[in-house]
Amino acid sequence: MIELTEEQQKAYDRFIRARDRVGLGRKKPKGKWIRQAAVQSAVDISGLNHPLYESNPEWTEYLEASLDWWRVEPAFRNDERMRMTRGDYGKQDSWDDRASYTPDSYNKIEDKQ
Repeated sequence: MIELTEEQQKAYDRFIRARDRVGLGRKKPKGKWIRQAAVQSAVDISGLNHPLYESNPEWTEYLEASLDWWRVEPAFRNDERMRMTRGDYGKQDSWDDRASYTPDSYNKIEDKQ
């Protein structure tokens, strides 16, 4: 386990609680399904030219908690995170390689006729 400062630990705990609440963690969410958008629903009121939007407080809390955690996240976690742009995964997923295509059965049938 990594050692975090008090501020980092609070931000991390808040982030994990919010992540689990919206169902993005490895565990299944225990409560209701949370829509992953800032707007939970829209209410159409006759006589108005536009709908009224209801905010999604659980998702907004997750976004704020994640931003707070990323702001105080230890630098080594960012430095040690693997990235394709740095070449951490080798050449198996390189943009320089030409795309390989598998011929489909439709093209094989058309070529025989």
